[in-house]
Amino acid sequence: MKSSANERKRKGQRCLIVDGYNVLARRAGTGLAKIPDLESARRELEDLLSEYRAVYDEDVIVVYDAHHRPGLGVSERRAGIDIVFTDSGETADARIEHLVYDIRENYRNITVATSDAAEQQVSFGGGALRISAQELLLRLESMQKFIRHQTEGHKARTRPTLADTIRDDIAKALENWRRK
Repeated sequence: MKSSANERKRKGQRCLIVDGYNVLARRAGTGLAKIPDLESARRELEDLLSEYRAVYDEDVIVVYDAHHRPGLGVSERRAGIDIVFTDSGETADARIEHLVYDIRENYRNITVATSDAAEQQVSFGGGALRISAQELLLRLESMQKFIRHQTEGHKARTRPTLADTIRDDIAKALENWRRK
């Protein structure tokens, strides 16, 4: 993960590090064990964070505890965001703490999204800003409203076509005439 952030060398940019399962539990309003399809929930969150990255031009790293997924820890890049599953026995909190220290020279602003109070303190000590899982969810909701507003505004500005403005009987007559 460290090499991915260092390779991009986006000094001066912003980075959001998300405690994935912490945010998922807050989003679901329940414990992880009660989320019926954890894989789908992860993908939905990752899709939202990918949109967030695109709208706010902010790098995003999502960190998940490995004990919620079988196998060794892995890192992957999907839809423009970095997704990290910790090594076996490593918590998301520990990985986030290391990430903050590893990438802080490459970013002007690092924000950690978690509701874990201890992790917030450690992140703050490492120079990162901190927000709660709920605050991140509010930001994502606000972003979705912004996107809807932008797309609705774009639809309203598009010019109608001839087919949109003429009556059906005239359109049929023109189509019959065209086919002759």
